[in-house]
Amino acid sequence: MAAMPAVDLEGLLKNASSVTDVVDVLIDKFHSWFGGVGDVRDKTRYLEITLVNMSTRSQHVVMEDNWFDSGRFWSAPFGSIPPGSAKTFFVCDKDGSLFTGVSGGIGLRVYEGGSGNAFEDGNGWSWWICSFSNPYSGSSKCLTRWKGFGIKPLWEKMNKAQVVTDARCGCYQKADKHMVFLWKDPETHW
Repeated sequence: MAAMPAVDLEGLLKNASSVTDVVDVLIDKFHSWFGGVGDVRDKTRYLEITLVNMSTRSQHVVMEDNWFDSGRFWSAPFGSIPPGSAKTFFVCDKDGSLFTGVSGGIGLRVYEGGSGNAFEDGNGWSWWICSFSNPYSGSSKCLTRWKGFGIKPLWEKMNKAQVVTDARCGCYQKADKHMVFLWKDPETHW
């Protein structure tokens, strides 16, 4: 095992303007020694995930559930996604994990204000499930559906990254490590 490089603590203390400067340098050293990273793009496996609300009437699109077979959130999708907007977040392999990637999914609730269409429950809400995977070995993939699926059952049906379009939602792989999930009104054509 290679020895950890020494930290010139005396020089660090002499040149630091505050204790927090010293702590910041030491934390950076620990990250480099033990595999921690400061940018998600430095992780072994990560995915950039963009959620797009293309609907004109889905006023509330909020993450309400998540499940990971491996990995974790780097940054989680918080808050609501208003109509005509998008939100991006990142998922990645766990710190210190070996030969794993990131694989899982999220469940979102979508509120449409009780328009009475077949896609809503009795209170005006629909479910939107998005599953994704960027394994250590193998190809990245995504799959999305609305209503009638749980996160893990949908995740188990993924087999490759492809353009998926459904009555309410779709997904595609925009780049090697970037998945896009879309929510739309049922009458809007792809």
